[in-house]
Amino acid sequence: MLSDKNYKLLNGNQAISQAAFDAGVSFFSHYPGSPVNNIEPELRKINTENNGNIFFNDAHNEHIATLSCLGASFSKARSLVVMKHVGMNIAADPLSYAGYAGVKGGMVIIVGTDPGANSSTGEQDVHWYAKSFNLPLFEPVSVQEAYDMTIDAFDLSEKYEVPVLIFLPVAYSYSIEPVVLRGKIDIECTFYFEKDRNRYINVGERAVENHKKALEKLDLIAKEQNYTKTFFNPKASLGIVTRGLTFNHVYEYIHEFKLEDKVQLINFGLVFPIHKQVFLDFIKNKEKIIFIEDQDGFLEIIAKQEFFNHFNCKIHGKSIFPAYGAISKDQVKSFISKEFDLPGVIDTINAPGILERLGTFCEGCPHRSFYHVIFEGLKGYDGIVGGDIGCSSLPPFKADWLLCMNAGLGVSQGIASVNKSQVVISTGGDGSFFHGGMMSLQSAVENNIDLIHFVFDNKYVAMTGHQYSPSSGTKFDESAFLESIGVTRYYVLDVTEIQKAIYLLKHEIKRKGVRVFWMKGDCALMPNPEREMKKKNMYLDLQNYLCDGCSICYDDFACPAINKNENDKLNIDSELCVRCGACRIVCPNDAIKIVEK
Repeated sequence: MLSDKNYKLLNGNQAISQAAFDAGVSFFSHYPGSPVNNIEPELRKINTENNGNIFFNDAHNEHIATLSCLGASFSKARSLVVMKHVGMNIAADPLSYAGYAGVKGGMVIIVGTDPGANSSTGEQDVHWYAKSFNLPLFEPVSVQEAYDMTIDAFDLSEKYEVPVLIFLPVAYSYSIEPVVLRGKIDIECTFYFEKDRNRYINVGERAVENHKKALEKLDLIAKEQNYTKTFFNPKASLGIVTRGLTFNHVYEYIHEFKLEDKVQLINFGLVFPIHKQVFLDFIKNKEKIIFIEDQDGFLEIIAKQEFFNHFNCKIHGKSIFPAYGAISKDQVKSFISKEFDLPGVIDTINAPGILERLGTFCEGCPHRSFYHVIFEGLKGYDGIVGGDIGCSSLPPFKADWLLCMNAGLGVSQGIASVNKSQVVISTGGDGSFFHGGMMSLQSAVENNIDLIHFVFDNKYVAMTGHQYSPSSGTKFDESAFLESIGVTRYYVLDVTEIQKAIYLLKHEIKRKGVRVFWMKGDCALMPNPEREMKKKNMYLDLQNYLCDGCSICYDDFACPAINKNENDKLNIDSELCVRCGACRIVCPNDAIKIVEK
């Protein structure tokens, strides 16, 4: 029985936060993204409760976060950088050189992965970055391993002077387990940057030489570090290889079907580089090897490349399991039952498919008002609306495309440059604007592109947990910034100024150049004294005898607080309604009234 002193009930985010603190992290940076967006608040909480001295850097994008952590680790501080899988695309440039330069203090890179796109706009197998960057990669199979591997990764990082990747999938990000803690490590170190131009200036021959050294480090890690675990019968002719999410599914069904004598299972905790001798020992007497892993089949391809001359057996992986989505327990069960011809085992559970549950704007979200402004202003025009990632990308999907951060403004520039027959309006939240939109907007100004850009400013990076953005405080002046980059036509408007915004947009559509509408409205989920006072003292009443059924408030706004009964009559749920008043402002019949309590 575990004692209260040496374990805590933690989810994956909390386990990594606790491990980082216990490992003596001094510098933290991130760009928030699900499923790892709770690491930062948890680490802040632990740091505060224990009077820690971690420096927190809330970066505007993953590129900046990675570079700042590299700087801290160059100076012998232990650093932790956190991002989600698509964020690695933004961090790829500095990470391509991180292995060349190496680090002095341990640097660990936590990446939230999402096979099946359960908490992301799309899925992407970012394992390939590990090989491209020449960086070691850990992948835990439990919350306990997430904790242990994080601490071990800092030690490994310092031993070989190389940053270390840890991939944490959605399942382990939110799973809760009792985690045995190792306790806080006391690290005494004077942070100091030692100049070494041959190491840190990676240009020309220096870059080639440092690339060679990075590969030598990987070879050494592959020989010395063994994070593989083997199970069941080493003499079995069938070998199954897993990593991450699939391990528990396979292990469970081998036990359930009593196949321990017929299978040897190997799981890779250190996914890259592969421990060569352990794998060679594993494949010696095998007649067939099955790789069961999510997405592209990273381990299968790497193993085929590195051990091509050592295989004397059949190899299967993506010929059996799909290269998309998360491999389910049913898929593993179906494979095992067919492989061993098990009688009475149903291939899959014959349950009805679960319909995708789409999100929507919260009650009182200012974004529905901003989109209303755009579509009212575009009436009579052939218009295009560019979408960005963030809360503004939620259903009912008002934009004409949704790709990645800054795609609203970025893609619009290309369209507007060649397409003169349509009105181009791009959108994006304040989080996306500070992430990369600032540079895109300046580029649009320099290239004199005819487009209108809407910044949906709700004062937070709201979709990923309400991290602060520059507009959360008082330091950032949007008017001064827009003027400084050459935007001469811009409007800073409040969410209540819907009719004024529509009027101004209709006029700006006829003009040329870059025009900006900076639309302000507080996130409906964050504390707002004025809104709370209204909720306490009044409510909105939709009076059906005045309503002509235009359905703007119900269909166009799609506010969850507005309902339609069996007689197609509309009403406002006072418990859900936050009293933003947007529906009242847009109602053409003045059918929504303020009623004092």
